[in-house]
Order: sequence, then structure tokens, then C-alpha cells
Amino acid sequence: MDARVPTSLSIDETIRLAASRIVGCSDSDRVGILSLLNVPFDPSISGLSIEDQKNVELAEYLLSSADRVSSRQYDEAISLVDLCDCLSSPKGNAVQRVVHYFARGLRERVENETGRDDGDEKSYLGDVLRLPSPSIVLSAQERFPYYQMQQLAAVQAMLESAASARRIHGIDLKIKSGLHWIAFMQALESRPADAPRVEILKVTAMCTGAVEPVRATGEWLTGFAKSKGLNFCFKIVRVEDVLDVRGEMFGVDQGREAVMVYSEHAFVAMIGRPDRMETLMRVVRGLNPQLMVVTETEANNNSPQFSARFVDTLFHYGAVFDSVDACMGADDESRTFMEGGIMGRMISNIVAREGEERVIRGVKLDVWRAFFRRFEMVERRLGPVAWQQARLVHETAPNGEFCTVERDGKAMVIGWKGTPLVSVSTWKFFRSARLVNGSKHLRIEFE
Repeated sequence: MDARVPTSLSIDETIRLAASRIVGCSDSDRVGILSLLNVPFDPSISGLSIEDQKNVELAEYLLSSADRVSSRQYDEAISLVDLCDCLSSPKGNAVQRVVHYFARGLRERVENETGRDDGDEKSYLGDVLRLPSPSIVLSAQERFPYYQMQQLAAVQAMLESAASARRIHGIDLKIKSGLHWIAFMQALESRPADAPRVEILKVTAMCTGAVEPVRATGEWLTGFAKSKGLNFCFKIVRVEDVLDVRGEMFGVDQGREAVMVYSEHAFVAMIGRPDRMETLMRVVRGLNPQLMVVTETEANNNSPQFSARFVDTLFHYGAVFDSVDACMGADDESRTFMEGGIMGRMISNIVAREGEERVIRGVKLDVWRAFFRRFEMVERRLGPVAWQQARLVHETAPNGEFCTVERDGKAMVIGWKGTPLVSVSTWKFFRSARLVNGSKHLRIEFE
């Protein structure tokens, strides 16, 4: 057996088995969160390893505590959360780590609803939205095959869109490590001999937080471009609030350069702030890009109902933690930062907060489609090369066999062990297209 293949239950399997045991042993009038899990009754854990049995029992405590929070039985909920705290750890196995962060979120929710909240969440959440050092992000990204898939698909789409361009301007709405621009430069270098020579590549990064990590990314990209002999320019557009963004800040040379917008998880923190999303989209539209590449979390944790949101969030982040366990070592600095510094805080925000304080809101691809179409955008189909590259990662990358790659219309949805994690879609503004009146149908052709 391949040493990378886990012999224990996945987090998804652990949660479902725990739920089935609770449902089988609960009173018939207990519904709430447990009714949303839709699991068969199979209470036996006798054939499992000791560790798996303990994990299932720990998941039972977490689900039971969430069920009590949902029904506002706060004293019982806190007793169960205390038990979860005792049996879980940010340094334990994947189930113990997931339970640790979800229990913390449940405790914060109870404190908030019972008036014991200390009011520090806004500054606390600010750390979630602040970028870590590019080296930490890069180290983490390189380990995950599903990130490699999304990056290759996005880069290939931009490469095909800019196939005949001599001057290319990339607008990055939320740059992190910049690894995709490194891959894009490498792809430009391997252009066919008869393709036009690239005179300049410009990357303009929008930033609403700390500028130092973005500047460090720019220095890295500039150094790489220099080593390849590529004429390169990096610029930062720094604003305090997305509402302050203006199109002229990006310095687009209309008509003389191919403009492409790259958005990797740039919109997810604005779902609860539609004025900011609409402001940003109006600015993007004014830049008249040839292509907009959108990578977003494929999750459904924006429900106004706590029970549904908790269940969806638990399965989504359970899959992410499961992938972290497979792809990163226990003492890895990047793993510690990802889980404690980012994912744990996102979980707390989703579970504990409501209204404007709930900033992290994942939605499915169809929601993004409806939003982009409001701005007269037309979805473009990912080309066959993007799918070939995704299959290659699946077949050859470490842990690639655990990834799932599926078509959703014209887009790509990438998951871990069957749980969707991220979508990649490409878009063009409708005004850059023309309608062709055929004998029976109207069709859209891009100019």
C-alpha cells in the first residue's frame, strides 16, 4: 500500500459516523443540526482503531454542543464545549484540530449571544484579512495539488487570452505569493518562435491591508523577471477601503495593452458588503479587460440559519484540514500559520458572528455567475489544455490522487476526496462581444 494513503477514517467519515450514532441514540424530537447531516444509522465503532473510536466520540461531543447552541441551551452547550476543549488540541490529529477551532467558535457564539462578548472581534478578524509573508504563503501553496490545479488552469486561460499580445497588463485584485505570475512568465518564455515578442509585462496589485507583504512579492517577481530578461513593471494600488478604488489608479494604457484581471479569493470577504463588490466591479468593467479569471472558495457557508451554516462549514473545513494532514508535516511553520492564523479565525467568524461582523461568507459557483451576469459578463469556457494539466497533476503530483476535478458548465471545480473546495471560472464583459444572427439562433462571438 502507498504510504501516503491514510488507513484511518477521513474527517468527513468521522463526522458522518458520529452523527449517525447521535441520531440513533437521540430522542425523536431532537432535530436541528443533526437533521441536516442526512446520514444512515450505523452506530458501530467496534471495528475501528482506538484512535478512530476516540475521534468519533470527540466529533459526537462537537455536534451535540452545536445542536445545543442551535436550540439556545447554552449551559449544556458550554459543558460540551468544555469537554471538546479538554479532548482536542491545535497540535493533535486532524479531527482534534478541527474540533478545537470549531469549539472555539461555538464558545464565542455563546458568549456573544449571552452578552459576555469582549467586543474584540473586529481587531481579531483584521488579522484574518491581513496577508502573511509571501514565503509562508508560497511554502503552503506548493504542497497542495488542488492549488497547483487551480493555478495552472488560471495561468493557461490568461496565456491563451494574451497569445498575440505584445504588451500585457495583469491586474491582481488580491495578490499573495505571486506564484501564478511566476508560472505566467515561464509560459511566456516558452511561447512558439512565431509568436509576437512580449515588449512588457506589467502587474498592478490592489491592496487594502499591510503593504509590506505585497511589496516583498513585487520584489520577488521583479527579480525573477530580470533573470529571464523580461521587461517587467510592478505597481501597488493601496487604498484604505475598496470604496476608494478608482480606475485611473491602475494606469491602464487603453488600446495599447492586453488587460487581464486576476481575482483569487478577492470577493469572498465582500459578500456581506455588496456596495464594495459593486464598486470594485464597476472599476474592473471600466478597465475593459480582455479576460477576468476568478478563483473562489466553493462552499455554501453563507446561510442566515446557524444550523445549516455550521454543517456546511464543518464539512468544508474538515476536508481542508484533512488535506493539510496529508500534504504538510506536523511541525511545518506554514501549517501552523494556516490553521491557527487563518483557518481557525475564519471558522470562528463564520460560526460565531452574524450581520456585518460575519465577514467570511463562502458561496457556490452559481451565486458568482448570477452576480457577474448583473455586470453584463459572459462566462468563457476553460480550454482543453487547462483540463489536461489538471489531469496531469492528479496523476503525478504527491497526493494528487485524492483530488477531484469536475466540470461545472464552462468552469472547473476542484475538491478533496469528493468535497468541492475551489472553483476556477473565466469571464469577459459583454460589450466586447457581438451578436451574430444566424438562420435559427443568436450566438455570441468574441471580437
